[in-house]
Amino acid sequence: MNEIDTGFIKASQILPLIHILSVIFLVCAQICVFLIARIFMNLSSKSQADAKDVKFTEILRYMKRYEQFFALFLVIVCVSGFFLADGGGFKFSDPMVKGAIATLWAGAGFILLNFIYMHYKISSLKRALDAGDELEANEHLIIVVKYFIPLNIVVTLICVYLGVTVGEF
Repeated sequence: MNEIDTGFIKASQILPLIHILSVIFLVCAQICVFLIARIFMNLSSKSQADAKDVKFTEILRYMKRYEQFFALFLVIVCVSGFFLADGGGFKFSDPMVKGAIATLWAGAGFILLNFIYMHYKISSLKRALDAGDELEANEHLIIVVKYFIPLNIVVTLICVYLGVTVGEF
């Protein structure tokens, strides 16, 4: 009688998969919201004034979902990264690996702080829209879309490179 080999269901194999997939989703969420916001900003600059209300409501809807996905995937990446880095194995006794892991945590902290500031700017965007100040709302949107989301993407990709480097040791 053939038995089912459950050797592939191990935390040492599933955890890296969850970590890698959540990093992929984290980067994709950032790129998608960046592209969607840029498209809406470009379309609305060419259209009439009443389309601005549609632009801001749609962008706010996407930003809300982006914040939810970003927070979820960042938590998953940090938790799975903690368990992966706490391997206790021989390879983690190398000081270069410890330095790379410390740099990864510093990068994750920077991404978190940047995300908190982006949340503050998105909240400022909502308050400006509620006050009827579309110019200020547009400035908050430009700051988030042109500066902070690309910065998060770059730092995330640097952390991905460091993670791949640690994984190869």
